[in-house]
Amino acid sequence: MTELHLQVGLNAITQYRRLDYTPWHAIAEFVDNSTQSYLNSRDALQEAFDKDEEGFEVHISYDRDHPARLRVADNAMGMSLPELEHALHIARPPNNTDGRSRYGLGMKTAACWVGNVWTITTKKLGSSDEYTVHVDVEQIAKGDSALHVDTRSGLPSHQHYTIIEVIDHNKEFKGRTLGKIKDHLRSMYRKDIESGKLKISWRGEELEWEGLDEHLLRNIAGDLHKKDFKFEVDGHTIHGWAGVLERGKRSDAGFSMLQANRVIRGWPSAWRPERIYGAERNDLINQRLIGEIHLDGFEVTHTKDNIQWHGDQEERVEKILAQEIDSLVKIARSFRKKDDSSSGPSDADIDSAAAALAEELNSPEIVDSISIDDIPEDDIIGEGFSNVADDVESKGTPRISAKIGSFMVHVYLSGDMSPNDPYFIVDSARPDEVIIIINLSHPYLQQLDGPVAVRNYFKDCIYDGLAAHQSQNKRGRIEWNTVSLLKDRLLRVSFEMMEAEAETEE
Repeated sequence: MTELHLQVGLNAITQYRRLDYTPWHAIAEFVDNSTQSYLNSRDALQEAFDKDEEGFEVHISYDRDHPARLRVADNAMGMSLPELEHALHIARPPNNTDGRSRYGLGMKTAACWVGNVWTITTKKLGSSDEYTVHVDVEQIAKGDSALHVDTRSGLPSHQHYTIIEVIDHNKEFKGRTLGKIKDHLRSMYRKDIESGKLKISWRGEELEWEGLDEHLLRNIAGDLHKKDFKFEVDGHTIHGWAGVLERGKRSDAGFSMLQANRVIRGWPSAWRPERIYGAERNDLINQRLIGEIHLDGFEVTHTKDNIQWHGDQEERVEKILAQEIDSLVKIARSFRKKDDSSSGPSDADIDSAAAALAEELNSPEIVDSISIDDIPEDDIIGEGFSNVADDVESKGTPRISAKIGSFMVHVYLSGDMSPNDPYFIVDSARPDEVIIIINLSHPYLQQLDGPVAVRNYFKDCIYDGLAAHQSQNKRGRIEWNTVSLLKDRLLRVSFEMMEAEAETEE
């Protein structure tokens, strides 16, 4: 029988630049190696740190001047020559695969993703030899896999470090990306920073993590709306905490996923289990529910930016997590309860809303809306509204129906009405029935953002209609449609202001 052998050419190394890394996840591969080196030799290193009156540090610098240079330097254990050879062997896992270095790929693939020429300089604690190896990706791709090692001997045995430098970059980090790298790194290594065991700096600035408790909601007794959880799936222990943010913000919410005390996936693309958060919503849950979940033992993606779920693992984790934090989900879904330490909008929210409304009330567009002399007769308005209402009722069915006391209310949400039609119409001529039609094509509705704003708008329309029905039955005649027409013109003001601004810009 003929045998074929799977072969991987050396030029495969050039394909690593096409991996789906982000700059921060690529840099994190180097930091993972540094921190794992520290964790593997913690006792010996701590003794050395105590003697030298220093601590474990990782310094990351990025020089944009040509040639651009990324440099990651640590004072962890360092490597012997055999350990350096092992580290340069692609896809050879480390001896300890339960930590932050898992597959024997990260440092090599990340370095090739960043640039085409990189150097490792390392010296192990207790040794007098320093080793430097240069890697030229293009040279290796052409078939020359020999890596030459330069050795410096006679160095003090108490020195220990590893320095990685990458040049000839495939892409430049600039602008907002530099700030994002800083924010992501301090989030990724939050546990190390909080513990005080790691000092990590980015471009000369030491990274800090302030923790999240001070951002969580408290009840009137001062207790945090926060809960710890712990459960098992497929023999893996899952633990963490969930809480409710005091000030909701979508980019801050969600669960940070951690392995070996390192964030795999977090801000601003945190994990949002669909069973809890729904699909692509921007409701209170998605703005206020936050947490950390430790998933040690699960597989991670090659770039270590997500969990590699198998089978129905994710679904089972979501289900148990939803049960564990059900009480917090209910709190996050609601507005603040009366027993909370504070409630309502912040001073900044009030100032912002007041400023926006002041601008609208002083606009020329609102003057045009108020200065109306030609208001049609009530019966003409009523006839026009009645024709629209009859057309909507004949084509559809109510979206909302409810029996309130002795009468029924039917609410139609009409997408067939014109943007020029009223924002809503109410027909309360019959004492036992109220018909309310909300115009989904109205320009005011197009400015609303998110389900909460839409819900409140619908509620205003419905309650306006119910108030008209009550007034008509308790006080007699009321020309609600005339009031509705006048209010409709006011609701168009902000839209007209935006159109006027757009025309000015053009």
